[in-house]
Amino acid sequence: MSSIMPIMDGIEASKKLRSMGITTMIVGMPTQSDNEEYRKEFMEAGLDKCYEQPLTMETFQSLIEKVSNKV
Repeated sequence: MSSIMPIMDGIEASKKLRSMGITTMIVGMPTQSDNEEYRKEFMEAGLDKCYEQPLTMETFQSLIEKVSNKV
């Protein structure tokens, strides 16, 4: 999820997914300009993890491993 998406922002999308009973891992990557309060709101909306952009290859690989272990 991102803070800037064409139809609804990541917070609204995450809340909607969770309200539909979706339990799949949701990962947010708000822009660097987003403040800590926004990140907190993101997590409260139902995200499992919030990463800062730009995402490093090491972080991306770690995320893929975590997702693979949940399947």
